[in-house]
Amino acid sequence: MVFYPTIRDQASEFEKTFSQLSEGTKALFSDTGEFFSPVGYLSSQIFYLMMPLLVGILAIAAGTSLIGREEREGTLELLLARPISRAKLIVSKATVGLAMVIFIGLVGTVVTMVMAKIVNIAVPLTNILLVGLAATALAISFGAIAFMVTMLGRGARVASISVAALIAILGYILVSLAGTVSWLRWPAKAFPFNYYHPAEILRGTYDWTNMFFIAGLIVACGLISWAAFRRRDIGT
Repeated sequence: MVFYPTIRDQASEFEKTFSQLSEGTKALFSDTGEFFSPVGYLSSQIFYLMMPLLVGILAIAAGTSLIGREEREGTLELLLARPISRAKLIVSKATVGLAMVIFIGLVGTVVTMVMAKIVNIAVPLTNILLVGLAATALAISFGAIAFMVTMLGRGARVASISVAALIAILGYILVSLAGTVSWLRWPAKAFPFNYYHPAEILRGTYDWTNMFFIAGLIVACGLISWAAFRRRDIGT
């Protein structure tokens, strides 16, 4: 964001250079096909990949450790020996992880909004707030997947990291290339990244019904986690 005024003043020269990139390459870094307009800059530099990636790593790490760490250290049995239900335990753990990820997402979003005001980027601050919240929700969906896999059984912690990371990375690649490779559009619909369009949110043209998929995925993972944890034999 600090460099945006310099980029803005030389946008035409930069565009000539980046115009030589293939459409597929451009799609991996921005959902606008451009990098130096206000929306294109915010999308390519922060919201299309960087913020979902960083907050997503945090969410996946939280999802795998909320219960997995205690189970690995052998303290989960002692915790459950107390007068606390499994449902209350898993809800409490999930709430803590959710609050942590939302807090970090909000901090990143607010800092971006402040910097956008300082450098006078021509994008409404409300739209920046909304895209930050959408990026955080996307990251939470990855964490919810990791949390769900962890609940399936002892030793699933490593698998949960792999599964959540695979869904995040594969979804990003498929969705990015779907604009240039038409047959990828259908498999891309199975991934939450397909329903996250930061440039549209920044422009104010986003169809917010797309967020139903991400929200539904988070809720579904939460319910499966709850059901799986209630039925598990913790000692095995």
